[in-house]
Amino acid sequence: MQYERRWLAVVAIGLSLFLSALDATIVALALPSIAHQLQLSDSLVSAVTLSYAIPLTVLILPSGDLASRFRVLPTFLVAVLGFGLGSLTCGLAPNFALLLVGRVIQGCFAALLATQGIAVAAAVVSPGERGRAMGIVGALAPLGGVAGPGIGGLLLANFGWSAIFFVNVPICLLAALLGIFSLRGVRLGDRRSGSAYRQMGGLLRRSQFLWGLLAFFCSVTVAGALYYLLPFDLSGVQHIAPSLAGVVLLCVPLGMGVMGILGGSLTDRYGAKPFILTGSGVLLVGLLMLTLIIQAPTTALNLAWRLLLIGIGIGLFTGPNQTLLMSVGALETMGAASALSNLGARIGSVCGPLALGLTWTFLASFSAQMGIGILVVDGFAVLNLLFAWLGWQYRGDHAASLQRKSLKPRARGDPMQKLFEEGERTMELKIVHPFASRAKGFQEFVVDV
Repeated sequence: MQYERRWLAVVAIGLSLFLSALDATIVALALPSIAHQLQLSDSLVSAVTLSYAIPLTVLILPSGDLASRFRVLPTFLVAVLGFGLGSLTCGLAPNFALLLVGRVIQGCFAALLATQGIAVAAAVVSPGERGRAMGIVGALAPLGGVAGPGIGGLLLANFGWSAIFFVNVPICLLAALLGIFSLRGVRLGDRRSGSAYRQMGGLLRRSQFLWGLLAFFCSVTVAGALYYLLPFDLSGVQHIAPSLAGVVLLCVPLGMGVMGILGGSLTDRYGAKPFILTGSGVLLVGLLMLTLIIQAPTTALNLAWRLLLIGIGIGLFTGPNQTLLMSVGALETMGAASALSNLGARIGSVCGPLALGLTWTFLASFSAQMGIGILVVDGFAVLNLLFAWLGWQYRGDHAASLQRKSLKPRARGDPMQKLFEEGERTMELKIVHPFASRAKGFQEFVVDV
């Protein structure tokens, strides 16, 4: 039996992920205003960003353990309402100390939202619909990060810096309301499921998961490095006005959003394998096209279509790859898989700018910084394609192994005998559906990965 409110649950999860990604970027524009009003130095005001980013990163793995042990609805409500409470604390903060407390609260609960979200979105739908769910979630999360500066600029211009925190409160309430209607009875695991850290270790020992995770890390590193490099190029080389530069930069998330949803639907129909490799290939081609013109002035349109191609590649890769990562283990391991995926994303978003910054310290010329910088980004894209190909090779070897085993005689009464006799070449993934307790039995799904 399928859960009739599963897509409402996916939307609730998508909103929560949008919220955590939004707050990671919306505060950046407000830092000068906060520093002026609270009389802070430029170095001290950076703590407003760090007090959110540090707990968000440190608590990802513990959040995976919590998500696997407790029911989804109470955990989701605690996380989303806790995030709203932190936002309210920041908006009302009369001094710097209370502002930091609010940001730490936001970061702690954002870690739980981000980690639980992907796992729940994968669990509430059947494996045949998982690609679409990952596509929707994968489109909303980057949209929050990209929309942050734009929304923050509008709020700052009209209401002041407190408004960038208050805007989170109605979104939190809406996500909580949707969660109450759609997440009752959902459970990723129980207290007997074992340690999530042990599950993470088990997942990392599976080549299929490891290569997919490394490919995902490289794709996030590419995106982080590219968004660090492009503002310098648009202003220093292309001499494009800030308003037009913002529109050009939107081409990447536009391609990611559209192709993420479309790629998810295609994954449900044809499987994840072809789109993971195709997305990685399109990403590399788009970056090579960008490399050809990044050191010389060109038109905004010439830049835009190349960035759109890069966004299409990332979007086409991410949804199918996330579907694969969530499908490697059983239902009880989804929290652990989501935690590792989020940790890879957080580390990748830091490694991209860090790699460029370290490279630029050895280069005096601005032109050389742009030229070598884009080659560093290209290198991460090559690694992304390599890891995606290695994952493809593993899946091919695993399928061949299953085929060879199917030729071996099996004892009468073996429950897998009929499957092998029929010549099935799919990997069977048996999951107790989160709403199976409401049915007379429990479902078994077969996923072609």
